[in-house]
Amino acid sequence: MDKAEIIRLTVEACKEYDQKQRIKNIKSRHDKRLRNTRLLLKHYNYFRNQIDEAIYKSSQLNAVDVLDEIDDCRSDVYIQSIKKSAAKTAIVIHHINNMLEIYQSYCDKTGTSEQRKFRVLKSFYFDQTKRFDVMQIEHISESTYFRDVDDAVNTLSALIFGIDAVHEMTE
Repeated sequence: MDKAEIIRLTVEACKEYDQKQRIKNIKSRHDKRLRNTRLLLKHYNYFRNQIDEAIYKSSQLNAVDVLDEIDDCRSDVYIQSIKKSAAKTAIVIHHINNMLEIYQSYCDKTGTSEQRKFRVLKSFYFDQTKRFDVMQIEHISESTYFRDVDDAVNTLSALIFGIDAVHEMTE
């Protein structure tokens, strides 16, 4: 083999490796989004309760103003952190609620199998209904139950994370 052939083979190998790494990274981001969607849904009720019970709300600035006056600098850092956390949580829950409404509307328009997927998702993550109870109510097998949950989470993940999630799912 001459130098030109070695260089050509090396360049091809590098391109192939780079392409494999790119695909691996895309799949990894997609997997993270799905895990994040599942995690968000799993803790949805906790987050919603946190918003409902949070001391810091835009309508309750007086309570926060009192806390802000604490002389200890470390307390101020904690207070700012609590404010930011409460605001972020409220934004995320509001976004999830909107996407759930869009997904439900889509399911209502699409047909009975999509409506069932929404009901199964809702019972799994929000109502904490026992799996076997849902299977009996919906007249589905266990494999259909889990497939419905997976399909619904995939669709909801695309809604929550937008076009990037859809683009990554197709690659």
